[in-house]
Amino acid sequence: MKLRLVIKLKRLGRRLAVLPVPTRLGWYFFGASMLLFAAGSFYDESSFVLLSCIPMALVLVNAVAVWLNVRRIEFKRQLPRETHAGESVDVALLVHNAGWIPRFALELDDTTMPDLYRDESTNLVMSVSPGYVQKPHYTAVFGRRGLHTLDNLLVTSAFPFGLMRMTRRLSFRSEILVYPRPARLSEDFERRLMRSARFYGESSVASRGQEEVYGVREYLPGQNVTRIHWRTTARTGKPMILELEGRQDASFVLLLDTFPIGDPGSLRQRLESAIGLVAGLTYFLTRQGVLFRFAWYGSGLQASQPGRGDTHYHAIMERLAQAGFAEKRLGEWVPEVGVGVANEVPVLITLGPKEHAEASLRLGTGAIVVGAGAPDFKDYLRFDYLGRRSIGSSELDNAGVSARQKAVK
Repeated sequence: MKLRLVIKLKRLGRRLAVLPVPTRLGWYFFGASMLLFAAGSFYDESSFVLLSCIPMALVLVNAVAVWLNVRRIEFKRQLPRETHAGESVDVALLVHNAGWIPRFALELDDTTMPDLYRDESTNLVMSVSPGYVQKPHYTAVFGRRGLHTLDNLLVTSAFPFGLMRMTRRLSFRSEILVYPRPARLSEDFERRLMRSARFYGESSVASRGQEEVYGVREYLPGQNVTRIHWRTTARTGKPMILELEGRQDASFVLLLDTFPIGDPGSLRQRLESAIGLVAGLTYFLTRQGVLFRFAWYGSGLQASQPGRGDTHYHAIMERLAQAGFAEKRLGEWVPEVGVGVANEVPVLITLGPKEHAEASLRLGTGAIVVGAGAPDFKDYLRFDYLGRRSIGSSELDNAGVSARQKAVK
């Protein structure tokens, strides 16, 4: 019996929640109507009773108008499939009038989230003709990486007198994946990486200058400019580079060790710093056209194949967007990755001490190890004139890695 009563009360509450309610001005009109009616009844003045009907009639007319105004409204949300944390995103709301009368003065309030910052709290649609669609926009910024879900939209109307207000909740599920903001690498760190990429592992044939040319391909930024073949470049109109026997550019393997170790109070900060640095490495190596792969252990081993270019960048950033703490120590899963093979340069980012991480790697791998909590961590970062260590939105917009065609939902 009590359960049935609770269900009925909840159902009544849901129905009352979608009924028109008076605004502050509406309560004034309602009170004025009651006072006029009371005065007319007390003094037996029929004129006062008639006058009391005017504000009440305006309130009732407004209630019917707002009820009609928010019925049969449909919407969809358009937003990019992915973005970077702190980067501006243009969100479009497609508002469709499926009724047979025009709609006026619709106030749209999109999903409220603690990590979503908008330039406007609400959007106002002045009018939508029957069968037509209006497309208001707003700019949003997501402050945290990860998969974000936007769901409900509140449509509110107080048209035409502002005496009654009615709100409807419309649902349309949209998801957006927010990448971590790439960190700026210091100039010394960039030069160290590129020296490894250009001069790693040359054979004795190459050192004597007796290597043979076995191909020509398009030059990628960051490669050795002394190997550009100018005759082919002049003929094709774009830089072409010689591929020489025994002289191959190195590839990289980015290892992210997120096993929780050390001070619990700084674990989250160290995790975000480590992920930001790996994102910066991914951004830099992609811009330089260098071959690299990525490996990380969360609930299971996630290792990508070697690659380069825009598609490879997005594939790694999707993993970083949802990366958390690892369930295994570095030494338990790093042998499965195959570190130190061929001309591959390992770059390991760890939450714990660098000494422990280096001990987990095979001797002679020549790995670059960076500890997120180490005192020299800032030496691997570069700060702009405002003291920011992350790459700005304008740089991401102008970069080729963020120019992938964005799908809308």
